[in-house]
Formats: sequence, structure tokens, C-alpha cells
Amino acid sequence: MSSAHPRPFHPPRPTIKPQATALVMSYKGKMDLALSVALGSSTQIALFVIPVMVVYGWCIGQPMSLMFGAFESAVTFLSVIISAVVVNNGQSHYLHGTLLVTAYVIIAMSFSLRD
Repeated sequence: MSSAHPRPFHPPRPTIKPQATALVMSYKGKMDLALSVALGSSTQIALFVIPVMVVYGWCIGQPMSLMFGAFESAVTFLSVIISAVVVNNGQSHYLHGTLLVTAYVIIAMSFSLRD
């Protein structure tokens, strides 16, 4: 007999496999493969999962949109610029990782302190 309670909606959780693969490949010195895995995963989320979630939101009656404000657009633009600078030469250095982690912390703090 089925329960009368509806199942709660849980957003999709990111998997750790692409990040682990990128980490292992970079440790082995295969930077081209590590970069393609890491950036490919981000591109997949941006181009497929987010629009699918918007359509799913329409289906379940939860309003969602892809209308980003100036702040979100500026942060996205800066993130793309920082990523392009880091992966430009195809080599890794600990300062690149430090730059990315610092940018992540600054972005997270700016979103939490914005409102």
C-alpha cells in the first residue's frame, strides 16, 4: 500500500567522480585531460542541468527563471576570466590553486554578505 504523503523534492547532488578524476589526472601530470574533465563538468551543468531544472520547475509549479541580476552576471563573468587565466598555459602551479580557492571564498562571502 502506498503512502499518502508526497515525496519531497530533492535537487540533484553533484557527483564527486569528475572532480576525483581531474585530481588524479593532474597528480599524474596529464593536465590536458584534467582540465578537460574539470571544465567539461562545469559546462555540462551550465548548459544542460540548469535549463532542465527551470523546465522541471515550470512542470511542478515552482517558479524559476534564468534572469540574473547585475551582481550575478558580474560574478559569472569574473569567474570565467579567472578560469581562463588559470588554464591558459595548460600547466599547474600551487599559486593557481591558491588563486582559485581565494576567488571561491571571496565570491561565497560576497553572496552571503550581499543582502
